[in-house]
Amino acid sequence: MTMTPFPSNVPACHKMNPTGGLGGIHAIHDAVALANWISTLRLADEEKLGKVFKKYRNERYPVAKAAFEISQMFTHNFGKSLLSVLIRAMMKRIPEWVLKRITYKMYASRPQASFLPLVEDNAPIKPSYQYSLHKTLAIHKELAKKATGLSTMSNTPVTV
Repeated sequence: MTMTPFPSNVPACHKMNPTGGLGGIHAIHDAVALANWISTLRLADEEKLGKVFKKYRNERYPVAKAAFEISQMFTHNFGKSLLSVLIRAMMKRIPEWVLKRITYKMYASRPQASFLPLVEDNAPIKPSYQYSLHKTLAIHKELAKKATGLSTMSNTPVTV
């Protein structure tokens, strides 16, 4: 099988405008969310794996769709049409409180992996809710409880 490389003028395999810097950020968030869900699996089980991917998609698809729409908006803003020129002029006059709100939202998104020790968060901006983190932490607690219950019934320790 021969693999053909991407042409040198193709910077990435996504349809995001690189100006916003969203592609890399979303790749990290996607990887953490998917790793959180996969970490709850104990054995190779196709049915459970399918459910994990469905949960991952339900969590990340709305975010990716919104990012794509924002990226499309940025693409249109850099055009030469009258509307693009007007939008750029308006963006230069955005009130400071709007910029702060946008910045806070950007910095509030800090994903953590549920299968690693959690990082203490002392940032002045409260982190946004990470669905996969909270759900998979609960699953890990439940699995640990079951393992502890099983290990007290027998002399052989159970690893989770």
